[in-house]
Amino acid sequence: MRQLGPDLIEDEGEELVCVTQSSCSGSGGDSDGGIGVGYGKVIGDEALEEASLEPLADAGTSPQKKKVVGWVGLRINTSACNGKNAKDLFAATAKHLGWREVEVDVARPTIAPVPGAPKRRPGGVPSVYCIMQGTELMNLLPLSHGCWATRYLGMPDLCDKGNLARMILLCQDVVDDGAFDFNPLTWLLPEQEAEMKEAMVDPKGKTKTVIVKPEDGSQGDGIFLCQNPRDFDIKMGCKSNKAAVAQKYLAKPLLIQGFKFDFRIYVALIGGGTGSPPRVFLCREGLARFCTEAYEVPAAKNLHKCLGHLTNYSLNKRSELFEHSGITMEEVFHIDSNSSKRPLTVALQQLVQEFPDFDPEEFYGLLIDLVRTTCALYAPALAHSGRDKHGTEDGSMRSCQVLGFDVMMDSKRKPWLLEVNNSPSMAIDECLALDPDEAAEYLQNLPKFRPTEKRGADQAAICRCMDMGQPHRHRTSTVDLAIKRCVFAGVFRLLHRLNKVGVDAEVEVPEDFMEVNVREDPVYDFLSRVEVIFNRGGGAGKAFSSSGLRRALGPLCGLGSLQKTDLDILAMKCRQTRFTSRDPAVKPDAMRLFDYVQVLRQVAEKSFPGESPQAGLQLALTALGA
Repeated sequence: MRQLGPDLIEDEGEELVCVTQSSCSGSGGDSDGGIGVGYGKVIGDEALEEASLEPLADAGTSPQKKKVVGWVGLRINTSACNGKNAKDLFAATAKHLGWREVEVDVARPTIAPVPGAPKRRPGGVPSVYCIMQGTELMNLLPLSHGCWATRYLGMPDLCDKGNLARMILLCQDVVDDGAFDFNPLTWLLPEQEAEMKEAMVDPKGKTKTVIVKPEDGSQGDGIFLCQNPRDFDIKMGCKSNKAAVAQKYLAKPLLIQGFKFDFRIYVALIGGGTGSPPRVFLCREGLARFCTEAYEVPAAKNLHKCLGHLTNYSLNKRSELFEHSGITMEEVFHIDSNSSKRPLTVALQQLVQEFPDFDPEEFYGLLIDLVRTTCALYAPALAHSGRDKHGTEDGSMRSCQVLGFDVMMDSKRKPWLLEVNNSPSMAIDECLALDPDEAAEYLQNLPKFRPTEKRGADQAAICRCMDMGQPHRHRTSTVDLAIKRCVFAGVFRLLHRLNKVGVDAEVEVPEDFMEVNVREDPVYDFLSRVEVIFNRGGGAGKAFSSSGLRRALGPLCGLGSLQKTDLDILAMKCRQTRFTSRDPAVKPDAMRLFDYVQVLRQVAEKSFPGESPQAGLQLALTALGA
């Protein structure tokens, strides 16, 4: 940022605001005579966090003395944020950046314009629409030039536990060996229950532990560990929904001071479209979430001790052993922190301290490989879901989204992907249980208290919400605020810069981020070739019909034992998808691309008998001209 003259300031080389010294007094201005910009941004020695988000005119500034030439950054539109958590985070990010937060839906005004006011194109100012659901994105499309929305259509389907497991199982043996080595051995239940039970019975008597996660569960709900088929039958018998994902339990995780932990890694996807995968940016900062009980090697006597085996914050925060993070930034980022939720970079420093041969940069390198392959798996389906809906001439999407990758390292320092979260928590507060004396007083005088009763001017309200099973108070979680604000501030800066240089152009990446090149991944190349044949057959609507299969795969008939009647039989078997739909805004058409992978596998097996799945599919795609 630089000053162009006595009254002009330039932000990132483009956005201009004209002010005068007299407009800098009052709310949002610098009372020491500094330059106030736009809607209260303070430039100079004042920190950005001190800037007011209120318009200068609201403080009594005369409109004649403040002439707006342009906008500083992008507007952060939070009008569609239904939950308090997301709105608080986006507001804090806007304030940190010094950008304007908009809390009304400027794209569809609910009141008539003032008579005589100049006409303007709704939503014409470049904005980031902070939305939480695909249905909200459908209401916004098509977006105005320079605008972005923080959701992709179809992403909930791709991040679903069961869907992701099916996608990996279909593709892991048709690309290079080891491409999905970051994925633990996985079984889909109930269809692969017999295979899982067989794997649990070791002929040498060695105990094998399996972790079972309900397919529709979240926040650790319904997860259990088992070590033999009988144990599994007893625990699963209590479940009404038998759909689940079972994985080999990482019995030897990497520990810090004897405690198990995992990482919440934040990954941003931006843009993408026809023939172009989204640009992917990995944040170097994240969260390390610790169990509140010391780890023990799984055995029949401790499988029920979830606070020593499961790192889910939603479970551990209710424990009396939960260590809250410090209030100041110095406490949060101190290398001796023993809080149950720490910055990723602090945990990496602690690993270096405990294991001198641990290399954080090597960890980031393995993380990049994991993120690249996973996002390569998503890219073609994302484009199929959204490119037509966005209404752009080139098929590009004006979407971005931050995903939460849950990653755990084993004792050999290898990272494993546990799951991908479509909607990682945006909460920047935490719950504090009342001290014993205050809790006793509260319970004795319960009829006299109101849910929002305050115990003093400097204390937060006593709350009885479901975040904690006892009366508690909420306060800002410094570690959550620092990390999540860092993530979204970096993403919003990227959107602003990409607006200037073009979505596909080289861009200056914020120092806390690393760009991940998805286009180079063999998984993306394979699925892109499959998509060509899929579209040739008519897409989700026609590709699985007899005529669609004959049109797209007919050239393979006569090779090996494949006949046209085989394609007709396949058409009858493939009428229904095996994938679950989680996004009410779109039909699960994009997921049918992976059903088509299964069709191609069966066709290749007949056309090129004796070949491996990878070799057979490559031969089939080549013969089909993809």
